[in-house]
Amino acid sequence: MIVQGGELKASRGEPARPNFQHKPPINNAIDRLRSSNRDLVRASMFRDTNNLGRWYSPPDRSARGRVRLWPRTPTPPGDNLVEEAAAIEAETAAEWPRALPDPAALDPAARAALAAAVDQLRGRGEEFADRVLALVRRRVPGHAALGSEDIRSCARRFLDVVLAELAVPRAPGAALRETLADFAGERVARGIPAEVLALAYRWGSRAMLALMDEAGAAAGLPPVLLLAAHDSTWEFTHEAAGIFARVQREQALERVRFDAERRAAFAAGVLGGTLPAEHIGHDARLFGLAPQARHVALAARTTSEAETESLRLAVAGALRLPADRLLLARVGAVLGFIAPRAPDAVTGHLVAAGPALPLDRLGTGFGEAVLALETARRFAMTGLVRLSSLGPRPLVLADPLTAGGLAARHLAALDGPGRSSEEIERTTRFHLECDQDVREVARRLAVHPNTVRYRVGRFQELTDLDLRRTEDLVTAWWLLNRRRA
Repeated sequence: MIVQGGELKASRGEPARPNFQHKPPINNAIDRLRSSNRDLVRASMFRDTNNLGRWYSPPDRSARGRVRLWPRTPTPPGDNLVEEAAAIEAETAAEWPRALPDPAALDPAARAALAAAVDQLRGRGEEFADRVLALVRRRVPGHAALGSEDIRSCARRFLDVVLAELAVPRAPGAALRETLADFAGERVARGIPAEVLALAYRWGSRAMLALMDEAGAAAGLPPVLLLAAHDSTWEFTHEAAGIFARVQREQALERVRFDAERRAAFAAGVLGGTLPAEHIGHDARLFGLAPQARHVALAARTTSEAETESLRLAVAGALRLPADRLLLARVGAVLGFIAPRAPDAVTGHLVAAGPALPLDRLGTGFGEAVLALETARRFAMTGLVRLSSLGPRPLVLADPLTAGGLAARHLAALDGPGRSSEEIERTTRFHLECDQDVREVARRLAVHPNTVRYRVGRFQELTDLDLRRTEDLVTAWWLLNRRRA
């Protein structure tokens, strides 16, 4: 079996049929020949495919069900068909896809035929819409939910755009791409997948090309122009599928962004205390939260999107939750989380946890978490912190006016130049942190215990604060830690 220019399809009891890729007129002619119950042995490509039936001979009984196709016939039956076959073969020798010719290169007869074909196609718009509707109903189950007039209207709109391009003539361009993008946006929003749209577009293209073949034959359209229109149309079906997929992907991303914005707005309203209780009760269930269940507000600070994502994953991992189920939002400069419970630990980040409270009171808990966070930051702490575990440290941030007055009164002598003042201040702060254990302070600072005693004594002389008195001890601790923060 020899087949040139196409693939051969056959089965038991079914005559063989050659399938020429990108040559629908030839395929249609072969189908017409087969329907006349004739056996095709040789066929050559030439302009008038309606006369393809003249190119046949009795079947070879020794090769039942086989078809032998040749790009040219060595023994033509006469007339000028050899010249026609050679001409069309020369015209179709170029690589696919064939480009539509330059309008300026068309002779007057070709331009007139093109205009006549376009006019005829415009006049058959309703027929085209009916054909597309029938094909879609039969071949595209995914369009079952669409109304008939909806499908017909889209078919007419696409035909108008394609005819505007063909009248020039030029390959489908920006106008068709824009129409396809708008069409895909509307269809995808209605739940029709991109692959269903691509299938419907291919069937619509097939109906349009069949109608174009009929109009082209009636108007005497040059075959090379018709074949180029076929090529550009089928080539564009691949681009159309890409447009449909892109629009579907963009809408999916938009839904994700919209959902993320809704989740962030809810979290910000709850943590910031700006969302009314009735709204919290209604919206909480949308995000998988029980309104009356106790939740924990978490607070943290990040300086980049990458750090925010790293923190989100760390908190979700500590809570053993999917990261996309964790509600978070920025409230001012602080990143807040709504968690079902406080994590046991968060490695590599500073996170503050508030008390467990119902959602409508979680704003109060978030305020405590923010205070704990800011305090822990001043003390260069890391990991998970709670306000209750910070002791009097939050007082360091309180009452700046009073603190400023006390610092001017007691610590002014330590503000002079020189390394000794810094060493005295640092040693005294360690002395208070270590519960005035001289040996522990000496070990941490790698100095002799007597050095510690000397520096602490010198601090008391310079500041006029006696660390044996409770009031002076509290004042010294407050001022030193505030300066450190």
